[in-house]
Amino acid sequence: MVAGIVSEYNPFHNGHMYHIEKTRQAGADTVVCVMSGNFVQRGECALIDKTARSEAAIRGGADLVIDLPVPWAMSSAESFARGSISLLSAIGIDLLSFGSENDSKELLYLCAEATEDEKVSLRIKELMSEGLSYPTALYKSTEEIYGTRVSEILRSPNSTLGVEYIKQLKKYSPDCDILPVKRMAVDHDSAETTAGFASASRIRELASDGDVSAFVPDFSLKGEDTLHSIDFAERAILSALRETPKEDYALYVTDTKGLSDRIYNAVRTATSLEELYTAAKSKNYTHSRVRREVMNIYLKVPAEFSLKTPPYIKVLAANRKGLSLLKNARLPVVTKHSDAVFEDAFSKELYALQCSATDKFSLMAEKIAPMGLEQKTPLSIIEK
Repeated sequence: MVAGIVSEYNPFHNGHMYHIEKTRQAGADTVVCVMSGNFVQRGECALIDKTARSEAAIRGGADLVIDLPVPWAMSSAESFARGSISLLSAIGIDLLSFGSENDSKELLYLCAEATEDEKVSLRIKELMSEGLSYPTALYKSTEEIYGTRVSEILRSPNSTLGVEYIKQLKKYSPDCDILPVKRMAVDHDSAETTAGFASASRIRELASDGDVSAFVPDFSLKGEDTLHSIDFAERAILSALRETPKEDYALYVTDTKGLSDRIYNAVRTATSLEELYTAAKSKNYTHSRVRREVMNIYLKVPAEFSLKTPPYIKVLAANRKGLSLLKNARLPVVTKHSDAVFEDAFSKELYALQCSATDKFSLMAEKIAPMGLEQKTPLSIIEK
């Protein structure tokens, strides 16, 4: 049985190893992970580069790690799920395993049906017109029509993503089963630590000046790994945003109701990224949504890209078993730069965007790396 996992591994920690182990125990003999690359959904750069994180995933029990490109890695839950599930479907999976605050398959499936209900959709529009953000409007509309038992699923970030995965599985892999694995010990984004477990956000906080060895395996977040932070590129980002013409903002912001204008206006006065985020957010637009859109403008990610699906599979790391899955892949497979010879314009544009994004990621560290790492970094083949 081939199991798929959607991940960021930012960084790969003990909780992720536990998740893979539970997936194996459920009968998976092969595990393939689609992983956000050098930029992640919270609108920031990853702590360490995607090569190091994918290698850690292989050593931690995965067989194949493929790249989720920037347009989907840094987008809404719906687009994040669409990009991830379409890639896993192209590999071929029998089971989708995901971490979740609620491990009831019945409730997760019911919640997925509820969020696709036309009555819920209409109520969401009404609530958003009253000034609520989409996540809040989704929760309230589901609660009104389906009750608290179902709507509570949407209060938890991983369970909410699980609902989106289920909806996308219906389109791309309707025969695929799900395995929700209940989160262990600490909550998402929690500052607490216990029994060898800590949230990824807490580990990132401790990584620069604290000891995280209790929370990550010895092959993850190694001493030689270069730590990245958006703080190193703050001036470059603000400069790029100031020089971007107003009409171009709408090309990169996935919204038609004024968010691009809010960001443009905030850029005129902001002297830091945090000032910019605070000035641009509103009841309709969350802080995390604004962060994503700001980074999309900086990286020049066309808004229309995330509405599609990734047109090729970029392999980051694998063992021999994982590589064998690629023989029957339903999309072109890229394992090295010379494979990236595409006939269609979308694939060419996406690959160029990925190269550009990696070059900018290389600037987001105290020790700047040279250009061209997307093209020059080889596939990592690891045999445990």
